Amino acid sequence: RQAGAGEVKEKNMDLFLSAQDIQYITFGLVKDQTLFCEKTFDVPPENYLASLHTFLLEQSLSVSDIKRVFVVNGPGSFTASRVSVVIANTIAFTQQIGMVSIENPDRRPMRELMETVLQSKEQTFVVPAYDRPPNIT
Repeated sequence: RQAGAGEVKEKNMDLFLSAQDIQYITFGLVKDQTLFCEKTFDVPPENYLASLHTFLLEQSLSVSDIKRVFVVNGPGSFTASRVSVVIANTIAFTQQIGMVSIENPDRRPMRELMETVLQSKEQTFVVPAYDRPPNIT
């Protein structure tokens, strides 16, 4: 059901982001505690935001439809983790919604992370999790 003029549309979707590899990002949608939609984009970090926009459009959604953000904050590619966490933090901040982070050292798929994510405490903001010191050259 679409919201009419002057009507407030109910936020009823959770957005799940996971980018541990520099070559791709995965987005998922969660409703009623069930991951019902998932899509991976084979793109570098500079295209993550455009890919999110495409994903939401394909689902006829906008960020204003999101009630909470789940994000894998690492470990993995430092750049992929930083960019996905920044996107998640920005959505949560601008939409004034909660967020949940989860570390995924075994790189399990989103479906396998759902139980842990749903039991995790909401946070105001998230920082990336790294598995080694940075190698800055």
